[in-house]
Amino acid sequence: MTEDRKVVIITGASRGIGRQLALDCASHGMIVAVNCRSSIADGEAVVSEIESANGEALLVPGDVSDKQIVDTMVSQVVARFGRVDCLINNAGIGDIIDLDVITEADFERTLQVNLTSAFLVSQAVIPHMTTQGGGRLIFMSSTAARVGGLISAAYAASKAGTEGLMHYYANYLLPRHITANAIAPALVESDMIRQMKLPDTSTMPLGRLGRPDEIWPVVRALIETEYITGQTIQINAGRYMT
Repeated sequence: MTEDRKVVIITGASRGIGRQLALDCASHGMIVAVNCRSSIADGEAVVSEIESANGEALLVPGDVSDKQIVDTMVSQVVARFGRVDCLINNAGIGDIIDLDVITEADFERTLQVNLTSAFLVSQAVIPHMTTQGGGRLIFMSSTAARVGGLISAAYAASKAGTEGLMHYYANYLLPRHITANAIAPALVESDMIRQMKLPDTSTMPLGRLGRPDEIWPVVRALIETEYITGQTIQINAGRYMT
């Protein structure tokens, strides 16, 4: 029964970390709403893989930086499954743009996709979580929020803003039993990372990139406990230490 299983929405879930989290959530008994903007075939493949393993998933494609699309998506999930227990704000872009050539349009686009989308989807699910008596908001950040990173000024700013948004929600929503936390990976295998001119992996703490499946144990802990909120969990093999 749906009421006995958690329902999770994952934005940007057709590839990379989002795809892996969708598969991981499903393998642990969760119903997964798979969002993607343009990679519809990839999103359909994720849903098919979940269903072939006897899981339950729903494809909810659309640009989550568009409020109308977001409201429709969340309404569709609630109409189908009756609730939303967890939102993983994973949608994002990371165009590599040098400081000397980045434009205002580049900056605004990155903030819209990486930060505004997280605000819009969170705002859409919070009323449902409030009615249910609780929920989980998880935001995908990056070590770039602290060290600037290798991608762009816009990317670093968007991830720092994401953590600020998370902190506000964590404080404001505590009485509603809704937690808000962020995860900040560094150099995890993905399409974005493959575009970058990376340092030799032999110079990295473990001599390799991170794997998408190494994010799940932290996500699972954040889903399962109410006693963690307002935190950014670093997943970087010691590349950046707090």
